[in-house]
Amino acid sequence: MKLEDRYVVIDVETAQSYDHIIEIAAVEVIGRTISPRSFVRRVKPRSAMSPFCYAVHRISLAELEQEPYFNHVIHDLIDFVGDDRIVAHNYTYEYNTLKREFERAERPTYPRGRFFCTMALAKQSGLPGKLRHACAQAGIGINHLRHEHDALNDALLAAHLFLKLSATER
Repeated sequence: MKLEDRYVVIDVETAQSYDHIIEIAAVEVIGRTISPRSFVRRVKPRSAMSPFCYAVHRISLAELEQEPYFNHVIHDLIDFVGDDRIVAHNYTYEYNTLKREFERAERPTYPRGRFFCTMALAKQSGLPGKLRHACAQAGIGINHLRHEHDALNDALLAAHLFLKLSATER
């Protein structure tokens, strides 16, 4: 990783497993630093909320009633990400979810080759696959987080994990 390299760390919360984004966050990493720039949007899904997903993030459909649909925020997301590498914890989840949303918006999806997976990096380093568990074992503080997940905190955790574990790869 060079000082000028830019990565965008993405996390999503969904209404259904692997589908229907309700919250998306992206944080910018430049070189070895998490930038103060971020992209955070709540999105009204085009589906019901699964009880499992609600239990994970505790965001209700009522809270999302006035939010835009994904196709109304996709342009801002594309602008924020630009042409840079995308980092995600368990990238398969983010990739497949984004792919479905991009297809519904009739936009070309990001190619798989742009994604870097912090879960794979964590497992290669002997850490657990779950983001919060991996962060805790890597010495990244998680005690300040509420039990429920949100996209911005998970994107920030993945960014910290990415920086910590990619530094050990040198």
